[in-house]
Amino acid sequence: MDAVASKHERFPLAEVTFAGQPLANATVDLWIDESGRSQWAARVLVSAPLPDTGRLVGRTKDGRAIEGDAFVAGRQMGPGGRRQSLVELHGSGELAGWAEEPE
Repeated sequence: MDAVASKHERFPLAEVTFAGQPLANATVDLWIDESGRSQWAARVLVSAPLPDTGRLVGRTKDGRAIEGDAFVAGRQMGPGGRRQSLVELHGSGELAGWAEEPE
């Protein structure tokens, strides 16, 4: 029998920065992989180039400060030739602050 990811959660992140650059809101996915490790990824629309690696920082709706190191895993041009692109960030380690109690 194949192992599957579990405990998937998706949530919006506001007041977002990546490598110190302010960004629009992000969507974060957090899950436990088949080996029992915590994994996460984030998607954000950007209009300026981002560095390949950096620290993602933001705040959840319930006030928790969230942050973690990440790298750019993919970039897609926005619809209709807009100057925005969708960037997917993959976490490289724990997503600090998620396990904290909401403020």
